[in-house]
Amino acid sequence: MKLVLNNVTYHNCPVHLREKVAFTPEKRRILLKKMRAEKHIFEAVILETCNRSEFYTYAKKDFEVGDFLAELIGQVQPEALDTWSKYSRQSIGADAIRHLFEVAAGLDSQMLGENQVLSQVKSAYTESINCRMSKFLLHHLFHEAFRVGKSVRTNTDINCGAVSISLAAVELAKKKIDLSTAKAMVIGAGENAAVAARYLLKAHLPTLIIANRNTKKAQTLRTQFKAGEIITLTDIAHRLSDVDLVISSTAAAEPVVTYQTVARSLSRRKKPLLIIDLAVPRDIDQQINQFQCVSLFNIDDLNEQISLNKEKRSREIPKAKTIVAEFTDKFIQWYDSLDLIPTIAQLTQQGLNLAHSEVKRYAKDFGQTSNDKLQLFAESLVKKMLHGPITFLKNSSDEKPSTEQLHAVDLINKMFLSQSKRG
Repeated sequence: MKLVLNNVTYHNCPVHLREKVAFTPEKRRILLKKMRAEKHIFEAVILETCNRSEFYTYAKKDFEVGDFLAELIGQVQPEALDTWSKYSRQSIGADAIRHLFEVAAGLDSQMLGENQVLSQVKSAYTESINCRMSKFLLHHLFHEAFRVGKSVRTNTDINCGAVSISLAAVELAKKKIDLSTAKAMVIGAGENAAVAARYLLKAHLPTLIIANRNTKKAQTLRTQFKAGEIITLTDIAHRLSDVDLVISSTAAAEPVVTYQTVARSLSRRKKPLLIIDLAVPRDIDQQINQFQCVSLFNIDDLNEQISLNKEKRSREIPKAKTIVAEFTDKFIQWYDSLDLIPTIAQLTQQGLNLAHSEVKRYAKDFGQTSNDKLQLFAESLVKKMLHGPITFLKNSSDEKPSTEQLHAVDLINKMFLSQSKRG
């Protein structure tokens, strides 16, 4: 048996090609079902994030998993085959284990130490369970990956502080106002605006207004989050009087909130208003900062803090890698030990087969009445001869086999069992 990882990741494959090998949940279930039907594959997990498409399989050692997956992907999603064939890479055994642990720890992410990837690893495992494709090996592997991810985040500062503009904006807002009682307006419906809205709602924001030129795009966000009131850009001016926070991120070439359009509303306002402008070019007219009630921040104000956070996280990489290495070494030792049980069983069976063969060969010399005794004698002799080696393989002061035991398994396979397999 072997553990195999086949994957396409952001390290070597650009997003416009990587998205071709992104599979819908329905297609992932089809892939897992077809893998379950393959007699040489016993377990499988498909892990997908925005940065990777990965297949973890537990298969027979002589089975070409890569060829099988290429054929399977060609059947299920033909447009993905060229990208998969060109950019997919394969790792086996220890390398696959180490990679999964680094993914779970956030060490293999574009945003170092991100938390979302660990929940994506858990979702992939759950999906595999539901498709009856995670059993003995992958059950142990993925639960250990969860422990790695938790240990790294608990014992290091790998995920300290925001390293995305939208999250940094929300963190700044948390420092300035109480989001649990605030009203916030998000201007825009692109990725940055969507992330900001998501984190605001995670902070238990009670009132969210989504302003966008295209109300259909804003409606998509509202449907996604099941929250938010939709307004047009022309409605912004008269709604500024009753919000506490504005986060703006559009692709407009000119400011979407100008001094002239909001001057009357803000001149009468007494309550503080926090505005965070994430757009380049900027969405918010800088003259608005003249009002006493307004605190205006732009993307450069956030970049300094993000750079500091990235530096802090980077300093934690050696500590995180040490934790990953410890977990990896421990799991590899257990993974290697899986050869012990079949080796013991095969060694015992080969000895008994030899005993029965010799009994059959010499039975005529002892007479029919002595056959049973002769067989008992031959089996007993074999078992006594194998008792020492088998006891050595089974016994260990630790739950994991020692290096000597693993070497013994290798020698037994080479000296005794490999010849019987060829025969």
